[in-house]
Amino acid sequence: MALKAAETFKSSCSKQYGNLSVAIYSCEESTRFHSACLGSYYLSGELPYDKLKDLKDSNGITFEEAVTEYKDYIFSHLTEYGIDLNNIKLVDKIVSENEISEAIESHIEQSQVLSDLNIDIGIIDSIGKPLRGSIYINGENSIVTSAKVISDLTDLALNSKSDNQEETLRITIPQFDSISRNSNKKITFPKDGNLIKVNAKGASDHSGATPMNKRKDSVLGLSKLVLKLDELQKENPNLNFEFLGSITEKWGANQIQDDANLLIRTTPPVATSIVNSFAEDISEESNVSFDISNVSFAVVQDNPFSELFVDVRQQYPATAENTKETIYKTFKNIQEQNPDKTDSISFRISSQNTPVKTSPELVENVKSICEAKKYSYQIMHSWPGHDLACVLCSSNKTGKIILFFIPSEGGSHNPKEITYKEAVELGTDVYQTLVNQRMNKFKELYEKEQEEVR
Repeated sequence: MALKAAETFKSSCSKQYGNLSVAIYSCEESTRFHSACLGSYYLSGELPYDKLKDLKDSNGITFEEAVTEYKDYIFSHLTEYGIDLNNIKLVDKIVSENEISEAIESHIEQSQVLSDLNIDIGIIDSIGKPLRGSIYINGENSIVTSAKVISDLTDLALNSKSDNQEETLRITIPQFDSISRNSNKKITFPKDGNLIKVNAKGASDHSGATPMNKRKDSVLGLSKLVLKLDELQKENPNLNFEFLGSITEKWGANQIQDDANLLIRTTPPVATSIVNSFAEDISEESNVSFDISNVSFAVVQDNPFSELFVDVRQQYPATAENTKETIYKTFKNIQEQNPDKTDSISFRISSQNTPVKTSPELVENVKSICEAKKYSYQIMHSWPGHDLACVLCSSNKTGKIILFFIPSEGGSHNPKEITYKEAVELGTDVYQTLVNQRMNKFKELYEKEQEEVR
């Protein structure tokens, strides 16, 4: 869409009065090097090369090593890919202060708000930024405590509202693991009861784009089951549910988890039917399905502990500092409610940022374009982060940014995701109209300066 808008402008103007560049950033996702928006942060100068080059992936490969390997591969396959280096300028670019006067980005919505409401364009007034990290819980009741943490953080997000009653937090726990791949393990057997595996099935979706009340989160469903069974055994001493292990085998930092597993030893054996009954109730409440099966033995952790990864999406006016304080308060309340428990809760933060507002002037500009073309629109927040929020260096006080969405369906970060050609074409029309109007501002500025000289 950006390339088409630039191409259209170039072919339609006889003289250009301002610079127009199309940027395609690498590493917006944080998956490999555990830090998001590397390309745009580096371009702006906010991420120095000394820090960038030393970032490591899970295999210990540095960013610099990965780029060198990639360059070597590309340069050895130039002919195969039809690349002519005579037409390519390789640059190591950091923009100077105030160099970017305006930045425009389009994106698919990654949720279904626009699609469900049959709206053409989402105009973004605020771009969320995440607070992320790992939560470590140690102690005999670590799985129950973990379930309580997951439940309470979910409630925290559901109850977070701004003055206009919009959400300010979306919190997701995509990782719920108590069986480490690197620590001591042991084999356990049913003994006098049953050893069962509970598999919770939800729907994979984007942790930022999906509203809290529209999720099918397998980790949350599994946590609800743990808490209900734990409460039941407190009330009935003859029942015993021993939580032996939990694991989310495939998860991503910005993913609502669609698959989570739990190992339970139940005594007496009849308690298994109670697990089934509770699972059915939770399935109706949370749109998460459960598959429960008996197993003859299982490999579990020798020392009880749990590791959770938390993805906290903040929206203006929330800030990273306030969010951290609220999360720590949640942990403290959990421990105070169970003074007899010795479980410890620690939080290692890997990234934290504060939401960014877009330009009110450019919001109005896109709004007027939609109205003139009779395209339906909605002013909304972007919960997922984007490169656009990182391209202006902190000293650039005059730069303006704008982001707009086109509809998408089927969720995000999963194979069902789809955006239709018609939506892309309509969005491109808005994009190129906006580019033409903004570039004409430079012409008006030039003509005004020439008039003042005369």
